[in-house]
Amino acid sequence: MKKLLAVTLIISSLLIIASSSFADESPKLRSIDQLKNERLAAQRGTVGQFIAEDMLGDNKGRLLTTYEKYVDAIAALRQGKVRAVVMDEMPAKRFLNDVEGLAIMDKALSEENYAIGFRKGNKELVEAVNKALAEIKADGTLNAIFEKYYGTFLAGDSSTIKPEDIDFNKGAKGGKLVVGTEAGFAPYELRVGSGYIGIDVEMCAAIAKKLDRELVIENMNFDALPMAVSTNKVDMICAGITVTDERKENMDFSENYVVGAKQVAVVRADDYEK
Repeated sequence: MKKLLAVTLIISSLLIIASSSFADESPKLRSIDQLKNERLAAQRGTVGQFIAEDMLGDNKGRLLTTYEKYVDAIAALRQGKVRAVVMDEMPAKRFLNDVEGLAIMDKALSEENYAIGFRKGNKELVEAVNKALAEIKADGTLNAIFEKYYGTFLAGDSSTIKPEDIDFNKGAKGGKLVVGTEAGFAPYELRVGSGYIGIDVEMCAAIAKKLDRELVIENMNFDALPMAVSTNKVDMICAGITVTDERKENMDFSENYVVGAKQVAVVRADDYEK
C-alpha cells in the first residue's frame, strides 16, 4: 500500500511539473487576437466584461472570470490564473504605476464615452446637472480637475490629494445630492481612509455646489449601481460609466464628460512581446 501511495505521489508530481512546463512554454502574447482563446478577467457589470464575452464567444463560460473589484482581477493576473484583464485605460495606467511587472497591450479594444446616470424619466435633475456640467466645462473647473488627476495622480504622487480638501458643500440649503459610485476605479474614484477622491468625486462636488446641494457619496459594487439609481437609493450614479444603447433603455444620461475613453488589455510584462 505504501509503495502504491509513493508511486501515485510521484505520478502526481510529474503531472504538475509537466503542466507547469506546458504553461511556461505557451507562446508569449503579441496581438489582441490571441486573447480570443485565453483565460481573461474583468470587473463584473462593466463594458470590459461585455467586450471579453464578445471576444471569447462560446468559450466565455469556461475562459472568463469576473470580479467585484479591479484589484482582485489584477491579483488573479499576477498569480497566473488569467492571461489578461480587460479594463479601462486610465485605471489600468494607475495599476501600472503601483504594481510592478504589468503592461498594457498596444491596441485598444474599444473607445467609449462616460456620462452620469439617472433614474429613467428624472428630467428635472438631468437638465439641472447638464446645466451645471456645461458651466464647469466653460469656466475651466472640469479641465483643472482632469489635469490634477491625469498629472500628479497617475504619476503615482497621490499623497497630496486629500478628501478633506474637497468641498462637498456641507450644510447646503438645497439639501443633499446623493451619488452612487464604486470607489476602486482610480483616478475617477478612490476611497482614502474614510473619504473619497477622484475625477468623478470632484466633478460631482462642483456640480453639487452649482445646485446648492451637499454632495453625499454612496460607495457600492459597480454592478449594483443601475438598481440603486432606478430605485431612488441614490439621485445619480457616476463611476466612469460608459454610455451604451443597452443602458439607455434602463436609465437616462447626462451629456458626456469624457469622450474617447479606451478599453485595454492588461497583461504580465514577462508574458508580452511587442
